[in-house]
Amino acid sequence: MTIVYENSFDWNEWFVIIAFVSLHFLFWKMPKIFTPLKATAFYLYGVSFITFFDHTISVGPWDFYDVNDSSNYQFFDFLSYITMGPVSYFFLYFYVKWEIKGWMNLVFILIGSGFALLVEWFAVQIDLYHFSKGYRMCWSFPIYFFMQSFLIVYYHLVNRKNPRPEN
Repeated sequence: MTIVYENSFDWNEWFVIIAFVSLHFLFWKMPKIFTPLKATAFYLYGVSFITFFDHTISVGPWDFYDVNDSSNYQFFDFLSYITMGPVSYFFLYFYVKWEIKGWMNLVFILIGSGFALLVEWFAVQIDLYHFSKGYRMCWSFPIYFFMQSFLIVYYHLVNRKNPRPEN
């Protein structure tokens, strides 16, 4: 059964468009600190993992939330997933640029997960996300924490396999 939340082009679509364009613009304009292959891998990490988690907990049997105007998969859902590519890239960009080490990894991941929750809260306010079956936004925190922690592990594994210094 398809649930339609709204039929108008409004803030949720504008948010996705603005985020998509601005994050990709920054992605191309920021100084390059990763090789093109590594940058692509980190970009695809964000797209793959958000798609995996979204299609795991937002479809049956759980079906905890819908994205955008309808419970059906839409073009703007696709755009929102692609927007996560620059997000994962920027997370690692600042991780490397600020030379995060030791216990500061935990602080960095906690701040990143908190920021992700803040963006999710805003997305709920503009009806980009529609929670159901008692889903609470705080349940997203462990997912963000895991994704960001694993992204840092992935970064170190990639660098161990290919230790070529960053640009």
